[in-house]
Amino acid sequence: MEDISQDLFQVVRNVLTQLPSLLTLLVCIVIALFRWKAHPKVSLIASIAFLFLILHALVFSAAYLFIPRMLFGPEEASRSFFRGLSLVSNGLFAVSLATLLVAVFVGRVKSQ
Repeated sequence: MEDISQDLFQVVRNVLTQLPSLLTLLVCIVIALFRWKAHPKVSLIASIAFLFLILHALVFSAAYLFIPRMLFGPEEASRSFFRGLSLVSNGLFAVSLATLLVAVFVGRVKSQ
């Protein structure tokens, strides 16, 4: 039981270190929702991208701690596993940023 509480404490600490970024992303979602009437498509895509970024931060704060322990035990995870996990993490982060980039350029009128 003590091990679980230490793990949860570590996850909470990981999330708290990301708190400024998470709060900024929440503010960005609120701004996107306020701009919904003027630019509905852009606001929807941007809100989805910001939500992906928030979920990414929360999920991988716990994933790096719990997935290796569930699969390998407390201290048996290999370097190749962590390389794979970081590849997945960075790949999903890139998808989130690409979604945000799509929101920036969607619906623009081609200039002459």
